Amino acid sequence: MVVHRGDSLWTIAARHLGPNATDAQIAAEWPRWWAANQDVIGSDPNLLLPGQRLQPPSGP
Repeated sequence: MVVHRGDSLWTIAARHLGPNATDAQIAAEWPRWWAANQDVIGSDPNLLLPGQRLQPPSGP
């Protein structure tokens, strides 16, 4: 998944989970995206740059 301008880990997780995802599910999922891509994102999960390539977290 390529980061686009205006994306956040919250919106990426929500998009990945689908339109029926609850806020609680998204809140649990976005840290998994950060953990899976911390080498790309860095230490600040709020700082995504357009063009970064993120991999979905593995497992449930």
